[in-house]
Amino acid sequence: MSADIIEPKPLARVLRGFLTGLAGLLYAFLIWTAVFYAIQLSSGDMTPYGWAVLLLPAVVTAVVFAVAFVIARRRAIGAFVLVLLAGLGLSAVFLLNTFSFVIRNLSSLTGS
Repeated sequence: MSADIIEPKPLARVLRGFLTGLAGLLYAFLIWTAVFYAIQLSSGDMTPYGWAVLLLPAVVTAVVFAVAFVIARRRAIGAFVLVLLAGLGLSAVFLLNTFSFVIRNLSSLTGS
């Protein structure tokens, strides 16, 4: 198990920093999308439960990024990228599933 943990060289640190920044931008895009569509889907008379459901993908995306980064931070570059991409895919699927639920159940989330 300890063979997977490596000590990064200077060039690898720069590459890891660049990849972390790039992944952070992609995760931030998902958070931005979640907040934008939460505002668009809310009809003004949204219940607190409806707001919680609408904003949950933004919170989950931030938590998934933090967990993926902590899990992969001391691994090789390939494993690092794969873990961040897996977390990004998980967050994107959760975003789409949540908004599908909201669109199908909008009347119950608005209290109408």
